[in-house]
This record gives sequence, C-alpha cells and structure tokens, in this order.
Amino acid sequence: MGTKQRILDKALQLFNERGITAVSSKHISDELGISYGNLCYHFPRKDDIILQLYFNMQQHVDEQFKNIEKEVLNFEFMLSRLKVLFEEIYRYKFIYLGITKVVRHFDHIKRHAQQQMQMRRDLLHNVGDFLVEQGYMKPFKAQKHKDMLVNALLMITNSWVSDAETFYTGKEEDKVDYYMQLYFNLIHPFLTEKGREGFQKFYKPA
Repeated sequence: MGTKQRILDKALQLFNERGITAVSSKHISDELGISYGNLCYHFPRKDDIILQLYFNMQQHVDEQFKNIEKEVLNFEFMLSRLKVLFEEIYRYKFIYLGITKVVRHFDHIKRHAQQQMQMRRDLLHNVGDFLVEQGYMKPFKAQKHKDMLVNALLMITNSWVSDAETFYTGKEEDKVDYYMQLYFNLIHPFLTEKGREGFQKFYKPA
C-alpha cells in the first residue's frame, strides 16, 4: 500500500473516531509514524484529505446505487445490495456526521452533493417503476405518493448515521441492521403479495 493510501485510510479511521475538527494533519502523520512533510507532500492541507475521502465515498456509494438498479431483476439480490450500501455509508460516517459543515465550507461539494442526490432520486424512481411493472409493488395512486416515498428513503439513507450516533442504544454489531429495518418498513406497505414473498425471504418486518 502506498503512502497516499495509508494517509487516507488512517485519516478515515481518525475522523470516524474523533471527528474532523479534533484531528489535524499532524495527528495523522504522527499516528502513521511518518514525517509531517511527507504527509504534506501528498496532501498539502487537511482539506485536501477531506475532499479526497468525500469523493471516494461518493464513488463507492454511487457504485452500490447502480448495482441496485442493475440487479433489480433479481428482487432478493437487490435487497441484499441495500445492506452493502448502508455498510458503505457507515464506513465513511464522519462525512455524514459533518456533511452540513462540509457543504458550507466547500461550495463545489454542495453542488456535487445536490447533483448526486438528483441522480439517486432518478434512479430510485426508475427502480420503483420497474418493480411496479414486474408486480412487486402496487401502482402509486399519484405521482406525489411516489415522490414522497423516494424522498423518505433518501432521507433515511442520508441521515441515519447522525441518528445512530446520538440515539441508538443497541449493540454496535446490530446497528446497520436496525436502520435497515427502518428503511424496509417504509417499503413494505407498498409491496404486492408477490413482493412481500420475495421480501420476506430476505427480511422479516417488525
């Protein structure tokens, strides 16, 4: 593993454990056992590390959203991909915990985040249309009902890490599954009998 990747991995670990403001570039170099100058050669500012981790996160999350769309033909496999998506989000939890500060600090990050959100909204709309066509989901009575479901799903996707950091009191190893349950409970009322059968092979609703 090269020095640049080692810096990113250590920064991700420290940012997740302590938060962005509590970790300096010097902390990262000290933890790695490399000189501060060596770190600055690869990332002159701490902001450069944050930006690279942000773009890495967006790339990984986008890949999982696209996998969900590609695997929509296999309903059960698509559901299992959702858990991979949630795990990927938790891997970069410092970004979701500090996203407001990040987007306020970087205008181009705010624009990028808004663009990514629209792409994901469009993707979920397409997935919903396909599931209705294939008989897994009930037809929506009005477009606004579909819009509200998509927005609610994205809201949980974007905010569950913040909720978990403050209010979750269960076991750490059950955390992702708990928030997946909340996510799935939103979907369940919209499923047909065919959809519920496939759904229950993967998930037992509360």
